[in-house]
Amino acid sequence: MPLEQKDLRHLTAAHGYLDLGMFTNAEAELDLIDPEVRHLPEVLSVRLEIYLRQENWERVLGIAERLMRNDPDEAQWVITLAYATRRAQSIEAATPILLEALQRHPVEPGIHYNLACYECQLGNLESAKRYLETAIKLDPGWRARALHDPDLEPLWDSLATAMG
Repeated sequence: MPLEQKDLRHLTAAHGYLDLGMFTNAEAELDLIDPEVRHLPEVLSVRLEIYLRQENWERVLGIAERLMRNDPDEAQWVITLAYATRRAQSIEAATPILLEALQRHPVEPGIHYNLACYECQLGNLESAKRYLETAIKLDPGWRARALHDPDLEPLWDSLATAMG
């Protein structure tokens, strides 16, 4: 069942409120959408973004899990699930989520990048370098991000010289 015009208006309004940082208003607009279609990815992804910006990790976990179940081919959902798990629980709890996702999405640079961050934070620098190198090979844009990511600070010197 696709979104009807009135639901699309509420979704558009929710996006607008989200852009303005008006999270309560954005949620209120999403709550006006027909309950029969609130499960659709285009609706859930806005709710997910609200909770991400509020750093409400428990709610992010629930929405990301639901999105992942409904749309397993979209790697962003599992990346978000792992990120929220890291924040709500620990890096140790988040790592297996990404390792499993790597089997399904072996060429998704975001998974490799996040594994590099986790490995670096756990002190596994060689493993972190390998994941980061793979992420950058898959998408060179990750290099610039890595040079400013505090999770990867232990690799900044080697990243600047080896990949510079």
